[in-house]
This record gives sequence, C-alpha cells and structure tokens, in this order.
Amino acid sequence: MKDKKISYIAAEHIKPHPENPRKNLGDLTELVESIKKNGILQNLTVIPIEGEPGEYMTIIGHRRYAAGVQAGVKAFPCQISENLTPREQMSIMLEENMQRNDLTICEQANGFQMMLDLGETEEGIAEKTGFSKATVKHRLNIAKLNQEELKKKEQDECFQLSLKDLYELEKISDVSIRNKILAESNSSRDLVSKVQNAVSAAKRESCKNKISGMLEKMGIEQAPKEVENEVWSSKWKTIQEFDLDKEPPKQLNLSKENAQMYWLVYYRTLKVIVKVPKEGKKLSEHEIKQQQISESKKQIKAVLKESSVRRKEFIQNIITGKIAPIKNEENVKDAIWQALLALRTYAYQSSLKGFFLDKEEYKCTDEEKQEAIKKVEELSILHQMLIILHTSMTGTNETYNYYGHFDQERGDALLKGYAVLEPYGWYFENESEISVLDGSHESYMKEK
Repeated sequence: MKDKKISYIAAEHIKPHPENPRKNLGDLTELVESIKKNGILQNLTVIPIEGEPGEYMTIIGHRRYAAGVQAGVKAFPCQISENLTPREQMSIMLEENMQRNDLTICEQANGFQMMLDLGETEEGIAEKTGFSKATVKHRLNIAKLNQEELKKKEQDECFQLSLKDLYELEKISDVSIRNKILAESNSSRDLVSKVQNAVSAAKRESCKNKISGMLEKMGIEQAPKEVENEVWSSKWKTIQEFDLDKEPPKQLNLSKENAQMYWLVYYRTLKVIVKVPKEGKKLSEHEIKQQQISESKKQIKAVLKESSVRRKEFIQNIITGKIAPIKNEENVKDAIWQALLALRTYAYQSSLKGFFLDKEEYKCTDEEKQEAIKKVEELSILHQMLIILHTSMTGTNETYNYYGHFDQERGDALLKGYAVLEPYGWYFENESEISVLDGSHESYMKEK
C-alpha cells in the first residue's frame, strides 16, 4: 500500500465503494449541519478506480462524503491509497465501520463475520476493533442467525429485542433451533421462555439417550408408537420410571420379567413397561366402564402434572430474575387474587417453605428446612403470591368429576391462574395442555 499526501478531489469524481459493509448510513442531519458550519474536518481515504483515470472510490468516510454532498461541498480532502487488494479494501472498511457505536446489531454481527471470512481470527478482530473477545464471540453467534428474521424482530418496536435476548439464544447449540425460536417468538419474554424450555428439553434428550442406550444393551427395545396411547391402560404395567430432569443412574437394576420389556418416553419420564397378560375372567359392563374411567383420569392427571412441573420452573425463574419483572406489578397482584379466589385457596406458611424443598418436609434435614425458611423470608409479597398460586393450582390436580366428565369450574380456575403468568412469557407447549383445561381432550368421558 502506498499512501500519498492529502489532495482535494472534486465531489463528482468520488464514488462510494460498492462493497461497503455498511448499507445504511443512518441519519445525516447533524453531520450535514456540522459540515455547513465547520467544513470537512477529517479527510476521506480513497482509492483510484482501475481503468478510469481521475476517478476514485471511498474506503473510509462514506458518511462524511454523503453529508458533504448534501451540505454543498464541491471538493473533499482525500488521502489516496494505491495498490490495495479487494481483500485489503474490505478489511479497512470493516475495521473502520466496526468501531462505530451507531451500528445496528445485525450490521455489527455481519461485519465481524465478514472479517472472519477474510481470514481474521476472533483474537485479531478483537484487537483491531477494540472490542473484547467475549463481545466478538457473541456477535459472531448473532451472525449465524437468520438475518432476515433478525432484522424483522429488530425493527419491531413491540418485540423490544435486546442483546441480552440474543445472548440467551446462545444457550442452544443447534442453530436451526435458535432460528426456529427467533421466528416463532412474539416478544422478548416469549423468546426467553422458549429458550429456557429448549435448554431443559435438550438436557432431557441427553438423559434419555443415556438411559435408553443402557436399556438397549440389556435387550430392551423402544416401544412401538401405538403404545404411547395405551400406556395408561390396563394392557401395560410400568416396571420402573426415570425422571429425565435428573441425572441418569450409572447402572440400571431392573426386576426380571417373563414378558418382553420395552421403554418409552412419556412427557418428562422414561418408563420401562411390560405387557400385562390377558385375564381369563370376562369383565362385566360396569367393570369395563370403571376401568375406562380410571385410565381416562390417569392420562389427564399426567398432562396436568407435566404442566405443573413446567409452571414451578417458570415461577422459579421469575423469582431468581431469569425472567425479568414486568412493569405494573399491582395489576399482577390483582389478577393473582382473582385466580386464588377461583381456586378456593387456603394459604399456609408450609406451602411457601415446601416450594423450596426437593422432597417431603418430614424427609428433610433441619438444615434443609432452615435454608427453605430463609429463602421464604427474602421473598417479596408478589413472589409469595406467585408461589401460593402455584401450590393452589397444583392442589387442583383433577379437572374431572367422579365419572371422568370435565369439571368446567376447575378448568376455568386453572386457566385464570395461567393467565397471570402470560405477561411474563408463559405459553403452553402442546395442544394436550390446553385441551385438558378447556374440556376438549379426548380422554374425558362423554356425558350422555
């Protein structure tokens, strides 16, 4: 590269570089007024255009040039750089642009990615731009996202996308899942909630793979697909089940069975099941009906239990600050109160303490109880109310009556409770959760 002294070049002989990574020069109003008052205070850096004598392209100073033209500047002070390769030109433009503080998230992320594509290392980018290595790494992760979707969310004022939200997405290793969550989220809170659920789901998947791998070495195969709909019926017996939210055991000890055992995943558990031999005795019509009601209730309870586990995790995230507070907390308290009335709640100190215990209180040590009490004492009134709401909803763990028919009052009460959590980003993961609460689930017994 050979630099020449400062020369004044007429505005009509300067063109913007077509590969300038910054496509949007932003609002030039203030810069135009400054140039009208003070003139061009800093020279442009330009390169000769090959095959066009006397014509130049800008590599540094695109905004100054555009604002100067608007201000009526006829000639610009320029430093002419020669013999720059296309790669060197791009590198200079990127370094100059990446140090600006008015770039959008997308522009900065894509600029870092272009520097990486040109052969720079993450360390080199950090050194040349003045950003920390951690920031460079974050921006490069942002560049992996669907840029069209990212720009859409960035420009949506209602979404309120922040860098913190984008850093949340990095918790998911699969970029296709990151993009799916970004596209499907309708707000910042919704995105954070979906990320947290996806992270938990990935951990459960890892746990499932470890346990199923051990089972298959023992000759226990995955159950056929149709068994999923029969798992609560009298046709199958559960030998053992594993909580997929907990670390898998190092080795498995299963009771010996005469029949072929299978494994299947049902919500957050992995069950080892065996087919029950058919009974010789013929069941009466009443016994068949009672069996159907029992199976119906078990399946509905399983869906409610899954929602309850997710709900507790969600409220824990609100309490710990992983989910940000919402602005009008008084409205939340009013909504909780109405939900608690609908749930016919009784509030006890033990309910608050129990929220922080991993097992039944009588099985806990004095130290564990004291730690739980300490956590309760540190809670705000709102957080205490959210815990009481959760325990009240858990207590309403049946949305059916004796005959297995849908109980509208209980379903409505639970929906009121979930409505409290929606402003924080709560959503139902599948149709089963909603249909159990509104009475449309196929497992409910039909009234004649």
